[in-house]
Order: sequence, then C-alpha cells, then structure tokens
Amino acid sequence: MSFFKDVSLRSAGTDLMGFLRTSGTHSPWLFLAACVPTAIIMYTFYTDVMEKATPPPREIIYIESWPATRTLEESKASIAERQKRKDEMRAREKEAYKAFGRAVGMDVEKIEREAQLEQAAKKAAVVPRATGAMQ
Repeated sequence: MSFFKDVSLRSAGTDLMGFLRTSGTHSPWLFLAACVPTAIIMYTFYTDVMEKATPPPREIIYIESWPATRTLEESKASIAERQKRKDEMRAREKEAYKAFGRAVGMDVEKIEREAQLEQAAKKAAVVPRATGAMQ
C-alpha cells in the first residue's frame, strides 16, 4: 500500500496533458493506440466476470398428468402416438447421419448391410439360448 500513497491522480493528469502538448502531432494517436487495446482487454475481463457471476437459469421439468378416469385404451393410444413420434425422429436422425457419411465419402449402404448382418447374427445367437433355458 505504500506505493499508492505516493500516487496523485491530479499530478498524473497534469503530467499527461503536458506530455501530449509538447510531444508533437503523433502523440495523441499513439496514446489512443495504446489505450484502445488495453480498454478492450479490460472490458473483456469485466464481461467475462459478470457472465460467470450470474447463476445459470433454473431448469424446469414438466411432468405430464392424466385424469384419474383415463382408460386403458387411451393410455395405449397415447403410448403408441409417442412411440410413433420417437420412431420418426430416429428415422430423420438416421438419414442425417447417412447424408453426413455420404458427404465425407463413406459407403453408407455397405455399413448398413454389415450392421444388419451383425444384428441378425446376434438375434440368431440369442434365440437358441432363450429356448434352451426354457426346457
């Protein structure tokens, strides 16, 4: 703290004005060239601190509620509708991945055929174990 007790803003301002008056015509531009990057850096630090100082917004989770008089058929219809939307979303996602694979030069059809063969092999391997366990 002993450093700051010897600092006077008034004398610093007077010294700066005297320097700007006597140094010639390039001094104000050099002064601005020195101050602008410093101000940008300080502003960036300030905004970063203010952004991190605010807590994140709360996450709101909505829960569906159904009437107590809901029938089993209504429940099944709702489940089927939701599953249909999920399947459509997965199909769109799969097509997007295929388009990306084609864009980067992959043979998407070959990869899909191999994946289907692997799934068929897994199903074939699971079925005998399941029937053997039942006996």
